[in-house]
Amino acid sequence: MSSQPTVLVIDDDHNILAAFEDFLRRENCSMIGVTSAEEALQKLEGHRVDLLVTDVRLKLHSGVTLLLHVKAIHPKLPVIVITGYPDRITEAAAKTYGADYFLLKPLELNKLRDAVRTCLHMNGKP
Repeated sequence: MSSQPTVLVIDDDHNILAAFEDFLRRENCSMIGVTSAEEALQKLEGHRVDLLVTDVRLKLHSGVTLLLHVKAIHPKLPVIVITGYPDRITEAAAKTYGADYFLLKPLELNKLRDAVRTCLHMNGKP
């Protein structure tokens, strides 16, 4: 079993998933990458996850709706919501539903690094 923190990343853009995988590897994290909310919920059932990162715009469901479902099942799981379409209403909903961070694409690596490290620390990971 890996002692590395595991981050579940949900984005329907395979290029974003690949970039996250490279970034998280440099942060000494393992990653589970999926392209839908349904896949994410399945992975949460069968894997230990220390952090969830979701895009707002997914094919069938929004990342904010996914956030609501995840927090009902795993209320202490840290969540970072990302989007390329800034919107105050969506940001307010994400924060109301329990998002720890709301970051805008293109992601600034320093902000992303700080958010990931803070969330993992909140979850008891170094």
